[in-house]
Amino acid sequence: MDFPVDFGLVQLGLILLLVLGVALLLSGLLAVRRVGLRVLLGRGAGGLVLLLVAAVLLWMVTLLQTYLGLTGEIKAAHVVAEPVAGQDHQLDVELTLYDGDGRAGQRVSYRVEGDMWVLQAGIVELQPWVNALGFHSGYRISRLYGQRLDGVATKQNHIFLGGDRDFFADMREGRWWTQPFVRSAYGNAVIAVPGEYDVYISRDAIKTRAVGG
Repeated sequence: MDFPVDFGLVQLGLILLLVLGVALLLSGLLAVRRVGLRVLLGRGAGGLVLLLVAAVLLWMVTLLQTYLGLTGEIKAAHVVAEPVAGQDHQLDVELTLYDGDGRAGQRVSYRVEGDMWVLQAGIVELQPWVNALGFHSGYRISRLYGQRLDGVATKQNHIFLGGDRDFFADMREGRWWTQPFVRSAYGNAVIAVPGEYDVYISRDAIKTRAVGG
């Protein structure tokens, strides 16, 4: 299960600024016991101002990070699917999986029964406040299989990519339903006709877009 992280220097700098503000405030409170209220109005007031500025900036960055977490997408796969010449309900699917850092892995090809291809993933949706810290929801591309347009069930077994038996076993036993970090956990799939596609993982779903479309 991949949990991509996007925690930048801006968030780190603001957290350090917040810590500095608290330190100045505490040092002022401790010093006033020795030299009087004047130190509190100097160091303490400065610490309060710094703390307030840091809190406001951190809140603004958190809102931006939350927006990016809600709208951000991770490229998870590239799919090229073509009908097999002279054979009904058969597709040749070329699949490239990407890791959480956007690096392409091995390119593999499969013969899939159906008129449409289906790519399934396990999704661990995090709470929005966890997304705000720079953590993307967890995912794993798990299965590839086909579907027929006429609704007839295919006879081909699913092709396991990353595997999801442990994922669903954990979900059945409630291990993914852990507050306050995880909001929900489930399987999710994208279905598309032959063509060339990029596949993305958002905060709560798997989705695809035609290349050049």
